[in-house]
Amino acid sequence: MLQNLAEQIQRQQQTSQQMTQELMDTYMQLLNTPGSYLSEQAEQQQQTLQQTAQQWMEQAQQQQQAFQQQAQEQHQAFQQMTQEVLSTYAQLFNIPLTYAQEGLRSARFPIEGYDELTVEEISGRVGGLSVEELREVRDHEERTKNRDTVLEQPDRRIRTSF
Repeated sequence: MLQNLAEQIQRQQQTSQQMTQELMDTYMQLLNTPGSYLSEQAEQQQQTLQQTAQQWMEQAQQQQQAFQQQAQEQHQAFQQMTQEVLSTYAQLFNIPLTYAQEGLRSARFPIEGYDELTVEEISGRVGGLSVEELREVRDHEERTKNRDTVLEQPDRRIRTSF
C-alpha cells in the first residue's frame, strides 16, 4: 500500500515537471512571436498560464488530501491488523496453558473422573479420603453441581474426624 502511494507521488512529480516544461515552451513561443501580434498574444498567454497554474495548484491540493486520507486509512488498517494478530497469538499461547492447568487440577483431585460420576459412585469413593481431600471434594461439589446428598457425606465425615 505504501509502495502504491510512493508510485502515485512519483507520477504526480513527473506530471508537474511535464506541465512546467509545457509552460516554458508556451512562454518561449510567446517571446518568438512577431511584434504586432506579441502584446495581444502575451496577454492571452498570461491568462492561460494563470488559469493552468491555478488548476495545477487545485489538483495538487486535492491529490495531497487524497494521499493523506489514504495514508491515514492504511495506518488505521495496519493498527487493527496488528491488534488482531497479537490477539490471535495471545489466544494460541493461552490455550496450551489452560489445558495444562485443567490437567493439573484433575490430576490432583482426590477422585478421578469426579464430574462424570453419579451420586452413588461418589459415595463409594469418599470413604478413604483424608480431611483435606474431603474439603476439596466438598468445595468442588459446591462450586459445580451443588448436590445436597453429596455435600452431606464429606461434611459428616469432617465433623466426626475432630
